[in-house]
Amino acid sequence: MKPLGLLIHGPEVVDEGEAEEAIETLKESGFEVEAALGGISGKTAVIDAGMQHVIDISKDMRPSEVVDDFLKRGIDFIVLVNHAKTEESGFVLGEGILRNFLKRGGARENLSFVQLEYNSKIIIRWLVKPGDENVYGKITGALSEFKEKEPNKLELRCRKESDLTYREIRGVHPGEKIVVDGVVIGTVSGESRNNSVTLVAKEGKLVKVLGGTLIKHNLEKLPTLDLEREMVKTASVIRRTNPKRVERGGMSGKGKKKKKIACFFYTVETLFPKLEEKDADVEVAVTIGDDTTSIAGDILKRFGIRMIGITDGDADGLIAGIESGALDEYAKFLPPGSVIIRLKPETDDVIGEMVRKDIFKGSDEIELEGDVETRFEELKHRILDLAKDDIIGVLNSSTATCEM
Repeated sequence: MKPLGLLIHGPEVVDEGEAEEAIETLKESGFEVEAALGGISGKTAVIDAGMQHVIDISKDMRPSEVVDDFLKRGIDFIVLVNHAKTEESGFVLGEGILRNFLKRGGARENLSFVQLEYNSKIIIRWLVKPGDENVYGKITGALSEFKEKEPNKLELRCRKESDLTYREIRGVHPGEKIVVDGVVIGTVSGESRNNSVTLVAKEGKLVKVLGGTLIKHNLEKLPTLDLEREMVKTASVIRRTNPKRVERGGMSGKGKKKKKIACFFYTVETLFPKLEEKDADVEVAVTIGDDTTSIAGDILKRFGIRMIGITDGDADGLIAGIESGALDEYAKFLPPGSVIIRLKPETDDVIGEMVRKDIFKGSDEIELEGDVETRFEELKHRILDLAKDDIIGVLNSSTATCEM
């Protein structure tokens, strides 16, 4: 039987048990199945479900890059498994993945690509190449509760006029946060038309959101952008579902590696790659920003890795459980042996740059030589000393109640 590549996207389809259901149903129908996660937002869900040995989460690839990887390994029938906010946003996701694959030079005649959208129980036939009709028919037969839908026409969502680049994002809703490469850069306003917003960039920098509002101080966290290629999503919270079960096996993030390091993070986009480094154990994570700190803490406590979080109370609301941004709300995201430092408003990025320059010497990591506990305390006190004039509160895990 022809092998299938299952592209799993997002935490919801994992939390709801639907990814596991899709894998088992297709295997029972006689297919050889390989499953891999596209994007990083679903990694914690895969770990919680204990499915990291079933769904490959090791490669930190964008969804369209997973398509490329499957093809390189001779797997040319790919099934996207997703649970979108709405049927419209599900279509937008599938269209975007396929468009990015084709934009990089992928040939549609080499690929069969269909989408299982669990939110609305539909199957979208994006591409079925000659010779794969029987395979598609067997998939739809195995998933008879899914209604077949015709795909959208692939349209250009990016255009250039003079020195400006415009990129349209569809399937949005008023009040949602706009996230570019893990950084919240704005919000969708009530004035957005046709459930869409348009990002506007000049010389690699975002300058405007048509149908939304920019959060200008967050733009400093972004490098120069290629707006056509960047990962852009909109959401109210990054994980809309709770796991049906949480497995605790196989979550140790540390082993006997050559060196022990402390790492610096402005976003969580590079967190898992650091945890998976072959030559270094991450012992301490220094995180900058309210959302980055809460997301990282939620991940790191699963691996027993302590953190020093630097926040200023301006959480963008992407994390369920952070309502007012009060310091004590972060207790549930705090790994054992950790600390969160609350600063005056609009100062976390400033202090973050000081920490990166003075302690990390402009790098994203430093080696911790000798006793890790001693090095952690030294690092913590150096950061507290740098931030002392702006500190308004400190939360220690020893005085906080940690809840999973």
